[in-house]
Amino acid sequence: MVKIIKLLDNEKKSKITNLILRALPEWFGIEEAIVEYTNGVKNSDLYVAYLVDTPVGFISIKHNNIYTSEIYVMAILKEYQGNGIGRKLLETAQEELIKNKVKFLMVKTLGDSHPDNNYKRTRGFYNAIGFYPLEEIKEIWGEENPCLIMLKAM
Repeated sequence: MVKIIKLLDNEKKSKITNLILRALPEWFGIEEAIVEYTNGVKNSDLYVAYLVDTPVGFISIKHNNIYTSEIYVMAILKEYQGNGIGRKLLETAQEELIKNKVKFLMVKTLGDSHPDNNYKRTRGFYNAIGFYPLEEIKEIWGEENPCLIMLKAM
């Protein structure tokens, strides 16, 4: 049974983010990005999925303005992917966003023009839970890593 807990302790946020991201080199293989996310989650709402006492995934939400929040980073350990944990994390975060009258949730992911199959699955997940592609931009992460912005109405 998975339980979702919103963490408030910044050191725990960083520790769990670092642990899970490093276990997923297929998605998070750039050291600078791991360090940035590990520090950046301190300024976000972080929800962690636990199986018993073991963290198996998380979602980090940052607030861009009163209307729009963003999935800053989200990760589920590979052996637990496809079991509804990501959906449950997102639903938990969305409940709070809706209570706070947020209108939109966005996410940035690797764009369609990049051939990476892992990110193809990631885009499929986001699409299946109600996100739609808004725009692919090469200026955010560079030509070699096209950034796809996806959006969901709350």
